[in-house]
Amino acid sequence: MDILKAMEERHSVRSFTGQDIEQAVAEELQALVDECNREGGLHIQLVLNEPKAYDGFLAHYGKFTGVTSYLALVGPKTADLAEKVGYYGERLVLRAQQLGLRSCWTGLTYSKIPGAFEIGKGEKLVLTIAIGYGAE
Repeated sequence: MDILKAMEERHSVRSFTGQDIEQAVAEELQALVDECNREGGLHIQLVLNEPKAYDGFLAHYGKFTGVTSYLALVGPKTADLAEKVGYYGERLVLRAQQLGLRSCWTGLTYSKIPGAFEIGKGEKLVLTIAIGYGAE
């Protein structure tokens, strides 16, 4: 799928199958995460097989189901952090779409699970992006 087709087809998905992301797909997505971190000076992390973040009250209120993987958009506390995570996050969700994954940007509907990802000194978690195989 080319990038224009991915842009046309991409939409937010809140219901996922719960299936683990295939290793080859996860590796390709991780490679792009690494590239985005190098280019943007960010600390974005791909969290795989961690179902607790979207299992709390707010996630159920937001109608999230089957989420076991997500992207944690973390970066240094700078004036342009929100802009950077928006740009690089969109690159990631479009690539995920091309790889057969679906996604949803989330602000308050997840729980921070200790040890699932790192927030370094002087860094901030801006948001997460639920990612996986869409149920619909």
